[in-house]
Amino acid sequence: MPRHVDKKIIGFDMDGVLVDNCPLKVAIAGKMGYNIKLADAPSEIIKNILKPEDLKVLQSALYHDIKISLGAKLMPNVSDLLRKIKSKNTPYYLISRRSDPPIAIKLLCARGLWPKYFNEANAFFVVEPEEKNTKAKELGVTHYVDDETKILNVLADVPNRFLFDHLNVFPEAGHYTKVSSHKELAKFFL
Repeated sequence: MPRHVDKKIIGFDMDGVLVDNCPLKVAIAGKMGYNIKLADAPSEIIKNILKPEDLKVLQSALYHDIKISLGAKLMPNVSDLLRKIKSKNTPYYLISRRSDPPIAIKLLCARGLWPKYFNEANAFFVVEPEEKNTKAKELGVTHYVDDETKILNVLADVPNRFLFDHLNVFPEAGHYTKVSSHKELAKFFL
């Protein structure tokens, strides 16, 4: 009989892991006069390209404008992975820094993830990166997936951290396990 500590409890970030808003970032930046490629759109890269005030405008559009936010598509195979995780009764959670949860929930509804996979019982919205660690520790998360190393760096209480790099723009994953797809992630979770 496996011990409780051997049981997986999975945590997911939302943007860049469940939903792909990189094409939206390229379009919004383009309207502001930036000529960026898809490979420039991940948060840890685009923040070094856009002026701080333009980054705030982009983030406001992505996360607070419902029409723009609803343009984000699901990452390929995410529904299949969630279905399999749920069928195995593996506990899983969404821990996101989305500062406008109602818009995030509308996006998840529009993409068929809410309430089928995420709902009030397993979705949490926090403000600061450190709050992700606090919530993950409280929930007993053993495996967490994020698309930003700065977030993974603060998840000190999560033993297994995965860098989701669907565009393969981070050559080094540091001491995290790098994955580029939900099919690849399934190898660790199922």
